[in-house]
Amino acid sequence: MKQRTILVIILVVFTYGHSFAQLTIEPGIGIHTNFGKDFLLTTLVQWNPQKHKHLSLAAHSSFNINNMMKRNFNGIKTNYDYSINQKFGVGTTVYSKRSSSTFLLMAGIKYTSFKETVVDADNHQVSAAVDAVSPDYGLMYSMKRGLKKYFFSFRMYIPLYPWPVKDVNISAADGNMNSIALEFGLGIKIK
Repeated sequence: MKQRTILVIILVVFTYGHSFAQLTIEPGIGIHTNFGKDFLLTTLVQWNPQKHKHLSLAAHSSFNINNMMKRNFNGIKTNYDYSINQKFGVGTTVYSKRSSSTFLLMAGIKYTSFKETVVDADNHQVSAAVDAVSPDYGLMYSMKRGLKKYFFSFRMYIPLYPWPVKDVNISAADGNMNSIALEFGLGIKIK
């Protein structure tokens, strides 16, 4: 059974391994639109199959340092505040001579962790830590511009959570607007 599984995997790799139209890896940095207080380290891996040139499959990973400028304010010290996101998506790609634009519908999870410490007048410390997992889905636009193997990349991610899914009140859209991500990077075509 084990040999048959390995044989099937090898056959699939040899059959479909040469049919990549384009596989790209695009590391980048970015910010959220909440006045640029967050710093993002991101990577987008995108695959466009040869038989369906305009189909795009993608995986997006990011490590977010949230509120990196607010570390000690009014006796409240932020020990750490970060998020780790992993999303997968499907969409379409439109090509021009030296650039391409991709529109993706992304879905995944987001892990957020932070810890803050309050120091009162008597120098007593009280700490609170929170870890949370939440859904993360939205729309991503990715633009690539360059020649041959290397290119510049710009991405914009618009979350669709919490509004309109968690709450239909329009004031919940503020959470979406503060979480729009703008990312810039360099990319390389693997094949």
